[in-house]
Amino acid sequence: MNSAKENLTPQESLAVITSMIAQAKGNAEKNSFHFLLWGWTILIANLGVYALLRFTTVENPYLFWAITIPASVVSAIVGARQEKASLTSTHLDTINKWIWISYGIAVFTLVAFGKSINFQINPVVITLTAVPTFVTGVILRFTPLKLGGLAFWILGMITFLVPKEYQYLIAALAIALGYLVPGYMLKARKG
Repeated sequence: MNSAKENLTPQESLAVITSMIAQAKGNAEKNSFHFLLWGWTILIANLGVYALLRFTTVENPYLFWAITIPASVVSAIVGARQEKASLTSTHLDTINKWIWISYGIAVFTLVAFGKSINFQINPVVITLTAVPTFVTGVILRFTPLKLGGLAFWILGMITFLVPKEYQYLIAALAIALGYLVPGYMLKARKG
């Protein structure tokens, strides 16, 4: 590294930091696709399970969650293509990516071992979803995602207090407020 790059003035340092934040915002705003894909997928799954529990005698209404399998494949493919197409990746992009990967692993673990908690997965997942959503809002300096994280926390707590059947309706509301509203706002912001 040459000395010109090592001895930045305070103004130049601020410009570099501002540029990195702007780049991270631009890269993350491309990911409105993921908020919308997962928002609609999880909303439909929650409403589908609720409808099957409430209005049918289907033996295993939870199989409705299988719609998340193709969504996972689509999300992985699109994410890989977006990462490959991105000209630059900042440290904030990397942090954000690994926060969501860690979240996905945690959710997978909850689903895989759901029997241990009597399949009371929705309250835990909704509450857990607050963290990466809120942190992404902080990274992007995007208040709708911060508020989405707050909605997940509040509705997650409420979900613990209602009968299991109604947890699906509250989870659907949490997804709408936490993923879909901010996702559409991110999409509009990127133009």
